[in-house]
Amino acid sequence: MIKFDWLTTLLVTLLIATFLAFFSGYFPYPYGWIVITLVLIARLTANGGKNDS
Repeated sequence: MIKFDWLTTLLVTLLIATFLAFFSGYFPYPYGWIVITLVLIARLTANGGKNDS
């Protein structure tokens, strides 16, 4: 199971904010949410690989 920590929650919040800003026209290029998505995927896969026993 994937556990969300404070950094993952922050990344998801930033991802939603930049996604909305891009589609509303505030950001002309989608670089922000592409980078945040990649960082979030890396973070979730790193957390998913940990064994909490």
